[in-house]
Amino acid sequence: MLKWVGIGVGTLTALLLAFVVGAAFAPAEFRAGTRDIVIVVVSVFQLISAILMVAILFAVLFAINQLNKLAKNNVLPKVDDAMIKLNEVLDSTRSLTNNVRDSASTATQTTAFMAERVVTPIIRISSLVTGVRAAATTLARRDAPEQRGNDQ
Repeated sequence: MLKWVGIGVGTLTALLLAFVVGAAFAPAEFRAGTRDIVIVVVSVFQLISAILMVAILFAVLFAINQLNKLAKNNVLPKVDDAMIKLNEVLDSTRSLTNNVRDSASTATQTTAFMAERVVTPIIRISSLVTGVRAAATTLARRDAPEQRGNDQ
């Protein structure tokens, strides 16, 4: 196919070149007539191109209108549904975070209560027992150095 297009373009170019060279040597009346014919042909092509441009413009406007209808009828309802579902997910996430916040607060309060009411007394008792044991050990060692001093 591309081969035939090339042959056609080459042939038209050769004919145009032959016509231009032949017109240069032709009489003035032939050149004037040729000029008028070329003006008419160019005007016809310009008219055809203007009509085609108007047709293309209408085709583009029709395509844009169809895309707009498609977006309004199909895409926007789906986006709205997705937004509704997303809002539901966000609401459930907010309630979950509130529950987690409440649980963390309860755990913190429980930890503080346990530290204040249970652990602190145990630490005090343990400290007292350790102090009594240290005192007893110190008192028990007082006798031992005197005996060692006598042995020497």
